[in-house]
Amino acid sequence: MAVFNVLTEYGGEAITFVHDAPSGLQAIVAIHSTRRGPAFGGIRTLSYRSQSAALTDAARLAQAMSFKAAVADLPAGGGKTVVIKHDGMNRQAAFHALGRAIERMGGSYFTGLDVGTSAEDLKALGAETRYAAVKLDFGKSTARGLVAAIEAALKFATGSASLDGRRIAIQGLGAVGSELARLLHKGGAALTVADTNAAVTSTIAEECGAEVVAPARVLATECDVLCPCALGSVLTAQVAESLQCKVVAGSANNQLAGAGVGRQLADAGITYVPDYVANAGALIKGVTEYVQGKEVGYEVVDRIGATVALVLERARKERKPTHEVAEQLARERLA
Repeated sequence: MAVFNVLTEYGGEAITFVHDAPSGLQAIVAIHSTRRGPAFGGIRTLSYRSQSAALTDAARLAQAMSFKAAVADLPAGGGKTVVIKHDGMNRQAAFHALGRAIERMGGSYFTGLDVGTSAEDLKALGAETRYAAVKLDFGKSTARGLVAAIEAALKFATGSASLDGRRIAIQGLGAVGSELARLLHKGGAALTVADTNAAVTSTIAEECGAEVVAPARVLATECDVLCPCALGSVLTAQVAESLQCKVVAGSANNQLAGAGVGRQLADAGITYVPDYVANAGALIKGVTEYVQGKEVGYEVVDRIGATVALVLERARKERKPTHEVAEQLARERLA
């Protein structure tokens, strides 16, 4: 693996390989930046086609965390851990070993949940290190921030931030998507939802009076706001052509399949809120609690609305796609 090439490409500071033979742990901790403060970023547990793919994913995600923290103007940098999932891994023992490795980093990196990692995994890790957000409700924090992002984007695109009567489509009903559906329903929105888990979809449909559509159809649903809250790279050039919404604002990471799609959305008059601007709720709450040394309320994430407004207004003024403006803002603050 060309480790230094990956660091150069994504601008990272350090890569740590963590191996524990008894548990079978194979993990990579990528630190993108500690310039503004400790690196924050969760643990992703996945099967990867190769160790090189895992390394690239860790470095790319760590960079995104730095951008997220910088755009949110937090005293923090970005990092990410990927755990390579394989049949020979003793999961509980592996996360204990990973916790010991993170503790040895001495507070330069603070971690939490991400895709494929469970609360039980984090509990095992937290038994070994002080530098993990074991008690933070990531789904609730992220969803609350996403509502603030949606309201700001609606005000920018339509002149009104009101959710009442808006048709909002949600792709993915995991911890974030389900909580988002409940918050939007409470705000008076009409929902269209889709998920591959039929039981979860049925529950949310009953709770929120939501219309259910097939996962393959939800992206083309006619709506005011589309919320991709599942996997990344869902917004391809072809999908962008089929969108029937005014706003795209979701929690999924890396929603744009290519940089050109951001320009395509702008040209189509669709207001796109960059993912790491919209989904920063858990990071904001986690960093704030870490800095203040105490638990804070969920209202702390509402500041995302002001950040979204800043990015959208700057994009309009500079006549640039919003994803370019968000990255430019992040790099300015990181510098």
